[in-house]
Amino acid sequence: MATVRRPSSRARTAVFAPLGDLGRATRVEQRLAEAIHAGLLVDGERLPSEPELASMLGVATVTAREALVSLRAQGLVTTVRGRGGGSFVTRPDGGDDARLHERLARMTRVDLADRGVHYATILAGCAELAAERANPEETEDLREIVLPEDVDEVGTVRHADTELHLALAALTHSARLTRDVMRAETEFGVLLRLPLSEPVHRGDVRAHQVALLDAVATHDAAAARRQMRTRVRQALGELAELHSRIR
Repeated sequence: MATVRRPSSRARTAVFAPLGDLGRATRVEQRLAEAIHAGLLVDGERLPSEPELASMLGVATVTAREALVSLRAQGLVTTVRGRGGGSFVTRPDGGDDARLHERLARMTRVDLADRGVHYATILAGCAELAAERANPEETEDLREIVLPEDVDEVGTVRHADTELHLALAALTHSARLTRDVMRAETEFGVLLRLPLSEPVHRGDVRAHQVALLDAVATHDAAAARRQMRTRVRQALGELAELHSRIR
């Protein structure tokens, strides 16, 4: 089993940021589902109570309750009654590679390229802003995400890669942009990391993390942006090769 670390508090704050006047149950459900799939809410984590969740998101308690009912139906949340109970995250097996392979096979090359451009643009922008805005303490927090040299377990590598992207997004100080990254990771990032099942591709992740955080630490926004684009471009090439094999 992969070692799961709790994601950055800044990134997690975006999950429970107020939804505003349009906060209907479907939007609450979508927000929480994206956070679960992206790894911001980890397997087994206890969610706030219905009243607390409603207060944090700025919606009615009944709205939060309806969203949790839907999430339970999807198998993303389990509710335990009684003392010590509550609603707990039931994150799908990060592996589920067979389902993701099927999803990838249904995509056209044009769709793959289009999503890749969107993903790369969002992540490169986040890296640039993080380099401009991160203070030394925040940079050190980011370094805790970097993979240890002796770790090569596929689930851990995928999780660390996702976590760093979400933490960088949080450093932009834009809850909206952080949620956009959450959505991008859910819709495309999980596909982009499929090739990491092959050991030959996993060694690149740590080197990318170190180079990227060196740029952030020195406030070199151009280098941070360039490093992120280079890494995403490499990952897209690996995904394109996989795509051609399974279609």
